[in-house]
Amino acid sequence: MFRLTPWMLRPSYWRELWTEVKLVWYLFWDGRVSLLSKVIPLVVAAYILFPIDLIPGFIPILGQMDDLAVLMVGTQLFLRLAPPRVVEEYGTQAGKS
Repeated sequence: MFRLTPWMLRPSYWRELWTEVKLVWYLFWDGRVSLLSKVIPLVVAAYILFPIDLIPGFIPILGQMDDLAVLMVGTQLFLRLAPPRVVEEYGTQAGKS
């Protein structure tokens, strides 16, 4: 059974994660971000969507947390590799929408 940890119960955590996912979406379609960097969100999406997991789903808690961990790490890596000026430009837009 999946249990939410205390930090996951904070609404601010989910808002921030959603803002970062939107930011990744905007950056993915921007031509100023390198194609090599754009591979990261594709790999993350494939990992989440396909049934192959590093940690099987039947292992309590860890089995469900690996998708979230891959999403968080992939998002941060992509945002660090994207040009800072472009991230800043879209950052306010992602936070408002």
